[in-house]
Amino acid sequence: MKTDTQIVKELTEALHDPSLTKQEYIRIHTVLLKKKGYSLKQVVDISGHPLVTVQGWITAYHQRGLDGLRTKQRATPPTATLTQEQKLRIKAMVHGHKPAEYGYPDDFWSPATLRQLVKTEYGVEFATTRSYQKLLRFCGLSYQKAEYIDHRKDETDPKEFKVRLRKRLKKGAVSMSW
Repeated sequence: MKTDTQIVKELTEALHDPSLTKQEYIRIHTVLLKKKGYSLKQVVDISGHPLVTVQGWITAYHQRGLDGLRTKQRATPPTATLTQEQKLRIKAMVHGHKPAEYGYPDDFWSPATLRQLVKTEYGVEFATTRSYQKLLRFCGLSYQKAEYIDHRKDETDPKEFKVRLRKRLKKGAVSMSW
């Protein structure tokens, strides 16, 4: 087991590594402050990070050493569920074609319809609707929310409506109170 002096020396040397990212530097420096004898409250105040985060970094260092403070590379990026070829194929299917041509009841491509297409073609389902909106944009389409239209609205000329309303008010057929 390393002594505190050896740990401080190891952390100090690690800070001079040119390959460190900014976040890794901050983590190592924060743990170094704690090992130099600063109280946890002082380390939190100096680093500006929450107590839980600082404690997590210290624990990670104790469990895995400097590797515990390094940024881990993801095995696959979070958005890499569809390959570029698959995206291009979906783009070809969507662009210039209506969903009805593929057996979907909609008249236009929506995130929900695109979700069904991606799931049936590739067995992939994104976690958020935003991903399907981005895929629509990739396909050259823009996502637009449907505008609410009141089906009770009188589509006639508004001036004509006012004239009819005044006549009905004069006859007493309609009463209004404020």
